[in-house]
Amino acid sequence: MTNENVGDYLLVEASKYLLRTHDPDIVLVDIDVDPKNDSIRSGMRRLNYRAAAVMKVFQRPVLSVLRGQRAAYHYNRLYWRTKLGWYFKDRIKDLDAIVFTGGGFIKFKTQGLNYIDELILETARMRDIPVMMNAVGVEGYSETDIRCQRLKKALNSDNVRVITTRDDIDTLDAHYITNPRIVTERVGDPVFWLREMEILEENVGGQAERTGHRIGINLINPQNFSVYGGHISPDAIVNFYRNLIEELQRLDADFVLFSNGMTVDQTFGQSLVSSMNLRSDQLVHRPATSAEFVNLVAGFDIILSARMHAGITAYAIDVPVVGLIWGEKLQFLTEITGLRDRYFDEHELDVAKIARMLVSNDLPAPDSELRSELRERTRRQLTAFVESVPRRKT
Repeated sequence: MTNENVGDYLLVEASKYLLRTHDPDIVLVDIDVDPKNDSIRSGMRRLNYRAAAVMKVFQRPVLSVLRGQRAAYHYNRLYWRTKLGWYFKDRIKDLDAIVFTGGGFIKFKTQGLNYIDELILETARMRDIPVMMNAVGVEGYSETDIRCQRLKKALNSDNVRVITTRDDIDTLDAHYITNPRIVTERVGDPVFWLREMEILEENVGGQAERTGHRIGINLINPQNFSVYGGHISPDAIVNFYRNLIEELQRLDADFVLFSNGMTVDQTFGQSLVSSMNLRSDQLVHRPATSAEFVNLVAGFDIILSARMHAGITAYAIDVPVVGLIWGEKLQFLTEITGLRDRYFDEHELDVAKIARMLVSNDLPAPDSELRSELRERTRRQLTAFVESVPRRKT
């Protein structure tokens, strides 16, 4: 909740909306998995952050001596425990249940979320607090990677009751989950409920309200493809954007560049504006809130989605979307929503074709019944978990 990606804010807000809709009296406590606000770094806890910062600085030289996968795992686990172990204990101690609100939590190759998962699940297990992972992403599995195997062990704890995923249910069921008491299901992303959340401003969004033909080009860090295992170079992604902009200019299209709020993406947009002599107003200012982002997307007639939740937001509020695939989670998103024909991976970046699709904007509407079914699965599993939690006596 303190990073710059508005997609993460939307996940939290959509999950909270579903919980409060089911039970208006429910008390929700926010736990940011990697808080960056200054308030929690004050007093004695500055020492934890300073110690963790020192560990980060010395990580490479230490692990060049203590080589091996196991040493790296234990060093990083200690780093996260030093930095945030106390925080999770403090935030979790008085809870009746924990819900992970979507996002790519079941992964171990990037972002260190496997260590955070372990810390949270271990703290909850010690207090016998039931846990649900709601519409989380499942990103890869390895029999030999200690990070994956320790994550697997944590996920199968007896207090973990439900794990729903927005994508790879097969890997979840076949490889991660061995505890027969854990309920699993593939569901829709919580943000599919966006229209009901009263976040859209009046007269914004919906085909009937739009005039003209405005195209939104969503930005992404050019390195994202390679970071998530792709073989295309960052320079090739930069060239894709440049060539797409030139083609849209040739077609006399009305387009603007926009980001999901991340500085690295916005900086990329600024470099395109500068190097291609675009007008300054052809780069939308960085959205800071979910409402600002959603209403920005709602104002377009069609978008090119690069960040995952740009496409999900458009899909949820019926804005036509063409998109890019740079990771497995996007591949799964396109398959479960039936939108694969309008998304392009690194081998399919045909600039002329993508520009024509954006300009013509004649894509058939997504299957609304499929979207409704995915939404209902999310709601049903979440409310069933809440109902299973014993009520406090008053």
